[in-house]
Amino acid sequence: MSDPRVTMTVEVRPSDDPERVAEAVTALFPELQPPELPHSGFPGIEEAHIWRFEEIDLSAFLEQIEKQRIMDTALDAMALDLSADSTQFSLSRQAALAGKVAFVLPGERALGGTMRVELEGPELAAWIEQVTWHPGRREVPRSISDEVAMRPDGEVTEWFDVEPEY
Repeated sequence: MSDPRVTMTVEVRPSDDPERVAEAVTALFPELQPPELPHSGFPGIEEAHIWRFEEIDLSAFLEQIEKQRIMDTALDAMALDLSADSTQFSLSRQAALAGKVAFVLPGERALGGTMRVELEGPELAAWIEQVTWHPGRREVPRSISDEVAMRPDGEVTEWFDVEPEY
């Protein structure tokens, strides 16, 4: 199973400080080199810019979700928009500035903006399950869209809330 192709887009608005946006990007994806934008007070730039990054290494991102112990959340959030061989999800730039991963649900607006990550590749569902696997799944197995998956509105479903099948 090969790693998916990873693309990320970040909108830098006139109200954003491009340096802080760059810090958020590199906090989760340290190998990326955001372009330099002029910054001369407020607003920092005159018009919105879209930064697009391709062929991103997810190693640091995956290490962070493991460190934060949010592997099940990552499984659910990364698969919310899964269709065949592609998915997309958003990450909070504000959380990234604090060195944390926080997923932004579809339709929500995050204070401080977002980073939009797109994954494409064969067997993507299996890849997501593999990279978010942790030892707790030996006791409480999980898979994409299972009965304890996070609901689209972000509400959790606990394993002990699920009616057992007899």
